Amino acid sequence: MEPFLEFLSQRLAGLPVDSRCCAVAFSGGVDSTVLLAAMSRLKTARAVRALHVDHGLNEDSREWERHCRTIAEGLGVEYSSCRIAVENRSGESLEALAREARYRALGEMLTPRELLLTAHHGDDQLETLLLRLFRGSGVKGLRGIAEFDRLGEGFIARPLLQISREEIVAVGRTWALKWLEDPMNENLRFDRNFLRANILPHVRTRWPSAGKTAVRAARQMSEAQSILDDVAQADGAHIEDPARVSQSELLRLPPSRQRNLLRHLIGRLGLPMPEARQLDALVGSLTVRRVDAKTQVQWPGGEARIYRGVLYLFQPLGVGSGVQYRGEISEAMPWLGPEGSLRLVPTEGNGLPDRWAKDGLSVRFRVGGERFKPMRHGHSRPLKKWFQDARVPPWLRGRIPLLYRDAELVAVADLWISAAAAEAAAAGPQWEVSWTDHPPLS
Repeated sequence: MEPFLEFLSQRLAGLPVDSRCCAVAFSGGVDSTVLLAAMSRLKTARAVRALHVDHGLNEDSREWERHCRTIAEGLGVEYSSCRIAVENRSGESLEALAREARYRALGEMLTPRELLLTAHHGDDQLETLLLRLFRGSGVKGLRGIAEFDRLGEGFIARPLLQISREEIVAVGRTWALKWLEDPMNENLRFDRNFLRANILPHVRTRWPSAGKTAVRAARQMSEAQSILDDVAQADGAHIEDPARVSQSELLRLPPSRQRNLLRHLIGRLGLPMPEARQLDALVGSLTVRRVDAKTQVQWPGGEARIYRGVLYLFQPLGVGSGVQYRGEISEAMPWLGPEGSLRLVPTEGNGLPDRWAKDGLSVRFRVGGERFKPMRHGHSRPLKKWFQDARVPPWLRGRIPLLYRDAELVAVADLWISAAAAEAAAAGPQWEVSWTDHPPLS
C-alpha cells in the first residue's frame, strides 16, 4: 500500500468509533479531492460518499458543484450536495459565518452515527492556533481544530492533521487528480489568507517543523482543557440550574476558578463565550452588593445580571411589545407576542368571570405606578412591590403581560388575578390565564 494510504488507514483505525458509513466534506479543492480519492482507493468495509455545500458566495459556485459531482462520479462515490444562504451580519466575520453555516448543513446531511471526514491538515492547524492566539483565545480556543468530535447525529474526524498541505499536493499530482482553486483564497482582507500568504512562509523557513509542533501543542491544550472541565464540574457540583447561580457559590472560589466555572456554565447553556474583558467584568460584578450597571454584563449572544444574590445567565431578550402596546385576548382568541403566549382556559378554582372571558380583555405592559390587589389579599399595593415579593427580576417585570378590563388591572399574566375579578366570578364558569413560552421568572 502507498505510504499516504497506509497513513490514512492507520489514522482511521485509531478513531474512537467504528462507523460503517463514512462521508467526506468535499469542496473540490486539492485537500478534499485527495482525501476523497484516497478513501475510494482504500479497501475498507466503510461505505463512502461525498457531501458538498454550496455557499453561493462566488458567482462560479454552481460550476464548482457540477465539477464536484463529476469528480465523485468518476471515483465511483455516492454524491450529495445542498445550497445554503450565508447571512452577512454586521460586525461579524464572513469567514466565520460561512464556516458555521457549512458545518450546520453538513451536520444535517449526516445519517445517525455516520462519520464525516474533513481534509484539514497541519498547516490549517498552525494557522488556526496563530489566529486564535492573536485574538486572545484562552486554553479552550488554543485546542485548535479538533481531531474528533460529535456533529449532528454523527461524528466528525480530521485524519490529515499530522501532515502538511505540501504533502497532500504531492499526492494529488502523483495521482494526476483535478481540483479547483478558490479565488477567495487570494483575498488578503481575510485574516487567514493574510496569515497564509504573508506570515507563514517566513515561519516555515525559520521553523520547518512548525506545523507538527502546532498539532502537538493543540493536543496538549486539549488535555489541559479536559482538566479545567473536570475542575469546573467539581466546583459546580451543587449548581442545579446553570442559568441561575448563587452569588455566594461563585465567591467561595478564587477568581481564576470563578472564570473557569463561568465558562463551563455558559457553555452548558449553549451561549456564545464572552471575550476575556467581558468575563473579567462578570467576575468583578460578583462583589457588587447593589443592583446597578456594574451587575449587568452583555456580550454578543449573551447577558449576565445579578439580582438578590443570584447570577442570571441568559440569551438577550430582544425587543418587547413596549409600554404603548394594546392587544386583545378572549375565550376564543389567544394572544401571542415577543413575551410569550397567553390563553384563557377553564378552571375549577378561582378565576376570571365567564362574561369577561367572552367579551375579551386588553393586554398591556407595565408603564410604572400600577397598583394591584390580588385575590385573598386585604389591600392594594404598587405592582412593583408584588413583583419584589415574588422575587421577579427587574429586567423581566416590563415583559409580564397585564390583563385589563377597561381601565382596571384584573390579572398579571398567570401570577395573580385581582380580588375584584374573583368576587365578580363567584358564580358560573371561570377562566384562568395560561402563559407559556417565556423565560422563567425566578
